[in-house]
Amino acid sequence: MADRDRRDEPSAGKPPAALPTLYASPLGDARDRAAVPRELPRGRAAKRAEKTSDVTRFRGVLTATVVAAAAAGLSAFLFPPPGGHASPGPLSRPHARAASVTCASCHGTAGAEKRPDEACASCHGAHAPRRRPHERLFKSGALRCSTCHPIHQADQGVAFVPGEPPIRFAPGVERALDDATPARLQATVPIVTAASCKGCHDPRSPRDPISRCFAPGTEKLGPDKPSLCFDEHQTALPPDAPDRPGAQARGRVCAAQHGDDRPVAWDAARDVALAVPKLDRPATSALSWLWLGTGTLAFALTLGLVRGSGALRARRRRSQDKPQTTEARLKPQTRIRLPQIDTQTCLGCYACVDACPYDVLEVQKYVAVVVRPEACCGLTLCEQRCPNGSLRITDGDTIGDRPRIDDALQSEDTPGLFLAGDVTGLPLIKNAILQGAHAVEKIAASLEAEGPLPGSGERPKDLVIVGAGPAGISAALRAKELGLSFEVIEQGSVAQSIRSFPRGKLVFDQPLDLPLTGKLWLKESTKEELLSHWMRIIRKEELPIRQDTRMTAVSREAEGKLFRIAMEPREGGPPRDVLARRVLLAIGQRGTPRRLPIELSPDVEARVHYHLADARSFEGKRVVVVGLGDVAMEIAVALARQPGTTVTVVHRGPTFTRGKSRNIDEVKRMHAAGRLSLRFETEIAALAPDAATLRTRGRDERVPYDAVFVLIGSIPPWDTLKACGVRVAAEAHMGADRSASIFVQGPTGAP
Repeated sequence: MADRDRRDEPSAGKPPAALPTLYASPLGDARDRAAVPRELPRGRAAKRAEKTSDVTRFRGVLTATVVAAAAAGLSAFLFPPPGGHASPGPLSRPHARAASVTCASCHGTAGAEKRPDEACASCHGAHAPRRRPHERLFKSGALRCSTCHPIHQADQGVAFVPGEPPIRFAPGVERALDDATPARLQATVPIVTAASCKGCHDPRSPRDPISRCFAPGTEKLGPDKPSLCFDEHQTALPPDAPDRPGAQARGRVCAAQHGDDRPVAWDAARDVALAVPKLDRPATSALSWLWLGTGTLAFALTLGLVRGSGALRARRRRSQDKPQTTEARLKPQTRIRLPQIDTQTCLGCYACVDACPYDVLEVQKYVAVVVRPEACCGLTLCEQRCPNGSLRITDGDTIGDRPRIDDALQSEDTPGLFLAGDVTGLPLIKNAILQGAHAVEKIAASLEAEGPLPGSGERPKDLVIVGAGPAGISAALRAKELGLSFEVIEQGSVAQSIRSFPRGKLVFDQPLDLPLTGKLWLKESTKEELLSHWMRIIRKEELPIRQDTRMTAVSREAEGKLFRIAMEPREGGPPRDVLARRVLLAIGQRGTPRRLPIELSPDVEARVHYHLADARSFEGKRVVVVGLGDVAMEIAVALARQPGTTVTVVHRGPTFTRGKSRNIDEVKRMHAAGRLSLRFETEIAALAPDAATLRTRGRDERVPYDAVFVLIGSIPPWDTLKACGVRVAAEAHMGADRSASIFVQGPTGAP
């Protein structure tokens, strides 16, 4: 075996323990892995959609491309290449100065086309090559005039003008030899280069006869070295030598251009060709860069103008829409609003999915779809974050369980009574805070317009706020800022709804504008962090909040100008009445928790819970969770993650009927890992001190338990609102009595 093969063996040279570890699973048990907290795919609160290159990189590109192409074309038209746009190259000096030479002279017209290599005889006459090999090739058509004198490409030579220095020319370029003796004759001598002869000859071979036509030392020029033989068509005769027989009859076809001083012109041309063996054609790269630069500059300017103007329009639109957006979040929608997605233009970019805090939308088959319409609360965050307008929020049927309020959040049935927070039907903590401050601002404006009350009796308070949740705290802070006399009553503790959240729960990840305190940035704030900040603010501002005090009645006094609010401590004590000119109900929408439809003994009642504050306190317990909504699933998962805790989820439906997809997926994962048990089509038939009776399709089973969480929803506080004279939209739509001038006594029903 080769050494390399021995090195590859795990047992060669070192023990197996010293080998590098390729894979290791420290938690082999699936239940142990399930107990490890995982990072959620996205937060509960709405994230701000980012404009990625998928939707922004092509904005304005089409317009910029069209403008750049037009600019480059205009530049090429104003600065054409040598010879013009339609020509393959410039003409040399003789053809450029000949007024009768046009494109049609060589190429003909559309109706009468002709070969360019056969058009030379029309001006120069028919003069075939004198050498027999060339003559045979010429007669066979293999050799043409343009073979040796390619127009536009290498039609070069020397021009002699009497009294002027010789001029060396090539297509598009001329060079005068100022240091040479001025010419005494008028003549033009064409020069053929080695490039024209390489089709039949080998200019590099000394054995080829053509090697005698090139001057020594010009080998480095390669195909551009000039030929010094000029007797291809005519013989150079001395002036005193008689013409050949028949010469006069044939005529001297070049005499009109060269005269009888041909040998002198040829000798002078040889000297010029040796002095300037090669002429570089005019460079067109500068023009190409000019055209390209013009187009690029136009592209950059147009793209910048289009995107800059778009940014300015978007900024102007945001500034114009800001009051409308704030107002839209202050008053809830009175009609069912659902997203409508144009699947033809949807990008599937997840902007709307990330913006929705209730998982109403998902991306399926690369487009967004509405998967949970019952969870949609009508917010326009998804519509605002859609990058190309593919999603629109449309109005549907009237929402019957919304209180009738105006833009000032004042009850339409009871003037002077205002509502704020979840009780209005608009969710989210941020909206509750905005509503509380907005309602107090409207209250202050109405009090100022109404003026002070006459009389010197008991001075009523300007405002009584019922509820110390997010809306109530915001309202109290704004009332203090505006100098109003007010009082806050809370039947539980401050921010009771927030306190009922599980330990460490992420509440929101958006900045809040609290009155008096400025912007309160709480990035991914937990329940504990939020409560800590709010309690600090309450203590600092010394807000008059009466905790553990229930509102028992509200009545109208002083000809409807005052409200009398009756209250009493929850733990017992003397009742108390307060007069106020305005009342703000911020009691939330949690209402009274729904209870099990069975009788519970006092010792069992102590083990039944309706919310979870700390999952750690149930470590190692046997817990039964009743319900399968979002809250129930979140609590079940939190309990199942505690060491030694046994969780049984009871749901009377056949499967998952509602809930966020991420909660459903997590419950399914915990169930597959054996961390919790799912019982569908099951309900609790009885609760004994030692066991709970679970009934599944008529069959009973006793399950031992330590605690039961009943999470089957709550009864909204409509009785309290109706007792205060607030009616819902459904009652108004059915034509119920609109009069609400007298309030009746009734319990609040709020937790």
